[in-house]
Amino acid sequence: MMRPCVALTLAAVLWQASCSVAAAQTEDDSVPCEAFYKRSDGSWVATQAVYLFGTKMVSRVGGIFRPGGSVEGNDVAAMLDKSCPNPATSAPVAARPPQPDRVSLSKYGDSNGVVDVTRLTCGHIADAPDEEAELLLAWYIGSSKGPATRRAFDMARLRSASQNIVAYCRAHRGDNLVKSIDLMSK
Repeated sequence: MMRPCVALTLAAVLWQASCSVAAAQTEDDSVPCEAFYKRSDGSWVATQAVYLFGTKMVSRVGGIFRPGGSVEGNDVAAMLDKSCPNPATSAPVAARPPQPDRVSLSKYGDSNGVVDVTRLTCGHIADAPDEEAELLLAWYIGSSKGPATRRAFDMARLRSASQNIVAYCRAHRGDNLVKSIDLMSK
């Protein structure tokens, strides 16, 4: 016969374990498919700010989750592919953020086309075409981190860092770009 203290402890442990499993199942089963749509390239776009299952993060509206990309070690696109077999393939009209006029970064260059990054603000990068913003940020992050000693990089991590910097800059348009990059890279 088991002593009452041991039996009570065992019962408490089993109860706690069953609650943890139930909570995990509920979290896995409650993927908010309506908060995302799938693009033709296989990436998913958030139409609402929602808790990203399996992480401690909240997606931002317009956040893009590409296949093979990682958020805190989780491939969100793969989870959405599995949990949302019939995805919406375009954003609802109300969910599409208005697109501001894009201004090429070359506009801020000198007569030779050289852009002095130290003179740019977050507003400049926020208004630039996405491709130019990502290119500039990849160059700057790579050049400031000692490219002569590095021979490899993590594309998903670089893309995520660039997207985070652009998101920060959209909210802090007057800040100096270099200082913002340094702040976000810590």
